[in-house]
Amino acid sequence: MVTITTHSDDSLRSRLQRLSILDRDYWSFRGNSRREHGHGFCQYPAMMVPQMAEAILNEVRAVHPEIKWVTDPYAGSGTILTEVMLRGLSFAGSDVNPLAVLICRAKAGPFFPNAIHSSTDRLLGRIKADHKHDIDVSFSGINKWFREDVRVELSRVRRCIRQEASRNTRRFFWVALAEAVRLTSNSRTSTFKLHIRPPTDMASRQIHTIDIFERILVRNVGYMNDLSRLLKAKQLTDHGHYTGKVVVCLRDSRKPSQLGRQRYDLLISSPPYGDNVTTVPYGQFSFLPLQWIDLDDVDANAKPEYLRTTHEIDSRSLGGSRRVKPDVRQGLVARSPTLRRLLGRLDHGAGDGTGRVTAFFQDLDKSLSQILHTLRPGSLMIWVLGNRRVGATQVPLDQVLQELLQHRGAKLVVKLARRIPSKRMAMKNRIAKTMSAESILVMRKAV
Repeated sequence: MVTITTHSDDSLRSRLQRLSILDRDYWSFRGNSRREHGHGFCQYPAMMVPQMAEAILNEVRAVHPEIKWVTDPYAGSGTILTEVMLRGLSFAGSDVNPLAVLICRAKAGPFFPNAIHSSTDRLLGRIKADHKHDIDVSFSGINKWFREDVRVELSRVRRCIRQEASRNTRRFFWVALAEAVRLTSNSRTSTFKLHIRPPTDMASRQIHTIDIFERILVRNVGYMNDLSRLLKAKQLTDHGHYTGKVVVCLRDSRKPSQLGRQRYDLLISSPPYGDNVTTVPYGQFSFLPLQWIDLDDVDANAKPEYLRTTHEIDSRSLGGSRRVKPDVRQGLVARSPTLRRLLGRLDHGAGDGTGRVTAFFQDLDKSLSQILHTLRPGSLMIWVLGNRRVGATQVPLDQVLQELLQHRGAKLVVKLARRIPSKRMAMKNRIAKTMSAESILVMRKAV
């Protein structure tokens, strides 16, 4: 339970603003955004800066040391999860993307460094002893996205991972394979979207798939050892298991929580800034790696339907469906004057910008109803947000989200600005330009 005094919001606001006053670029973490231990397992689109999550948690807990449970309903690759664990707190996270859920579960342990070393040695030995040329997976476009020699070697790795008895260890191995798939496919690595490489590039590439996988796996073993040592030094593990609670599930944020009656003290999250197709295509990025991973090891709800097409996961995300009834739009603009003005401007523009933006906010609004239901009265919400552009019009996500939450009784504590020095996003596309700034929106749920 969060204990609120008359000075709680003033104290938190003062602490957060003081950091910005001392250094106006404090929240950018320019030159100080290293990805160490659990944060370095895997490349994932638009990852949150770990040092920012660390600073937010430290300042919030200085005001509210009684916080026990933290949630992230758009968990992504688990930056918040790792920082929460390093403070001995309990965590509940979810994501609609099976790859995100896999990465989070691999980061959550258990932590048996010696066993991981031994299992890794055995796995690499099995891979080197496998001389089969069988291709173990089949999907539409496999020959387009992978050379034959790559398909053969990825199949060897996949077969040998499946022979590992421990599911937790398999998950750790699958994360390394996901990264290897990304680096060995015929899709460009300069973008998160699936874009085939030029023929001249593909013809000249030297790809040693098993060597790439081994390098990634050995690196990740080192990161896991570092994380294990940190947790052990803080006395946060008991016989290799994290002493707090960690719950991660594959879930559409618009639907009721599967985690029962548990309520959370603090939310820290960075939701999508728009529909995935026109902003960050998490689903496209994950499509090829997930083809090679045993979905049974990810989540009981991770079905083959998630991989029906390259756009399936994105279509299940916020704004993935553009069907919006007129009365839904009327309800949205009644709750957010900023959204009303935005849609009015978009209505006079070319293309289907109005439909895309309305569909996204329809789904975000549905998510808020479910998310708020999981939070305790008086709990804090920290939202990291970016305002993209649709055509020449900026979409003020931060202001619209603030108004949607205020309509539900939430109170604004403070809004901070951060410049983005190096967040990896597409430089430009026909919908959105690169965002150079984000907002950190701090709000409190009604008591």
